[in-house]
Amino acid sequence: MGSLNNIIQGHFNEFKSLFVKDENLVFLSRERICNNCPLKTGNSCNSSKYIHPLTKEFSNYRKQGFVRGCGCRLSAKQRAKGSSCPAGFWGGEFKNESIKG
Repeated sequence: MGSLNNIIQGHFNEFKSLFVKDENLVFLSRERICNNCPLKTGNSCNSSKYIHPLTKEFSNYRKQGFVRGCGCRLSAKQRAKGSSCPAGFWGGEFKNESIKG
């Protein structure tokens, strides 16, 4: 019976891989995006600055179409599955993850 369980588990994991992304690859991608963002200051997203999500222009002042930095500690936020960048640069990668196992 162990062999049958292994085969079933293998098929389940194969199916699951179509929907569940490799967490570390997602987290590394988020880190790269933040590292290239002008709002990143040290390990934080600067909440006193603003960025335009489409042009990536940044400003020290509020402007129409600009989004304020979140102020979060990025090394933790990037690894929280349900978190997202306020400018929409990343987030939602795990929204279809409903299969556990």
